[in-house]
Amino acid sequence: MRSEMLKRPLVVASLCLVLLVSATAQALTVFRVATGKDDEAFPSVSGNTVVWQFYNSRYDDWDIAGADISDTAAPTSFMVSDIPGDDFYPVIDGNDVVWQHHYRADSDGDVYGARIENGRRTLLYRVSASMEDERMPYVSEGIVVWQHKFDNAPDWDVLGARLTGKDDPEPIYVSATIDVDELAPCISGNLVVWHHAAPDLPGPWVYGADISDPNRPRGFYTFMALGETEIPSLSEGWLVARETDDVGKVMVDNLFDPFNPEGISSSGRTAVPRIHKHIVVWQDRSNNTWDIRAYNLITRQEIVVTNMKMSDQVNPAVYFDAEHERAIIVWQDDRDGNWDIYAAILDGPEVTTGAEP
Repeated sequence: MRSEMLKRPLVVASLCLVLLVSATAQALTVFRVATGKDDEAFPSVSGNTVVWQFYNSRYDDWDIAGADISDTAAPTSFMVSDIPGDDFYPVIDGNDVVWQHHYRADSDGDVYGARIENGRRTLLYRVSASMEDERMPYVSEGIVVWQHKFDNAPDWDVLGARLTGKDDPEPIYVSATIDVDELAPCISGNLVVWHHAAPDLPGPWVYGADISDPNRPRGFYTFMALGETEIPSLSEGWLVARETDDVGKVMVDNLFDPFNPEGISSSGRTAVPRIHKHIVVWQDRSNNTWDIRAYNLITRQEIVVTNMKMSDQVNPAVYFDAEHERAIIVWQDDRDGNWDIYAAILDGPEVTTGAEP
């Protein structure tokens, strides 16, 4: 079986690096999650589980792997998906993992899912695998959303489904506006947001829907503008995205007190902001290479996660562990010559919760 290839661990994590963020902040622990001769990319994290896509040179396609990082000195890797074809952009929430699948390079996209328990995959299933095109899934609290192109339709829409562990769950029609591209949706609780591009808009914006009643989604708009390739991120009503003008800062807006986007990054050379609870992460190019920065919405403190100068760290994701008062940040890193997966744990005052933001 193809999964036998993971009997040789993907992870080499014998060394942990400790970086001092500032004179007042506690140390953060940086460690390797996955490194190998082939590229690993686009990580996502929830709890002690990290998932990512990796190039499988044995089969000449992209697959999905995961690791339990309970022991940061020796993460335990496992296979999530090694089905024929390419698997891209995994997202994990709790025990649920979803990703975009292409049976062939020129075929339409499908959405697949898996259940992860006790450091291994226990279930693999189709979420939406029609003859139409389904891409860029995201999952939260057992509900997955994705961008969907119906046959002969000129634009993309947003669909969703409640995960049942079985193939082809009943779809939720989140938004299907005519002649509008609705792309790269993100969900948190009952709120869904997406990249919304329409002919009557000067540029893309963040739109959304409340799917508390999945049969009657209630649409809404925001004042968050987007660039052509930008996508929004959402957690518990906090929306983040990259500003589109010459400033280029990471912006945050509270959907429960909307229409007041605020810049939070010290630099305007930013990309790919992501959020979980009150911790925001993004790429920063202040040093002319990509590094990772974080921000605490409660303390209003920006945190330097990496400052490598001679390599790039990109595509960050974050999970805040409220029980242990720590943030786990993962990213794609080329410091070892090809793309690997690295992580950092912050458990000092820089990620304190205190009062709600």
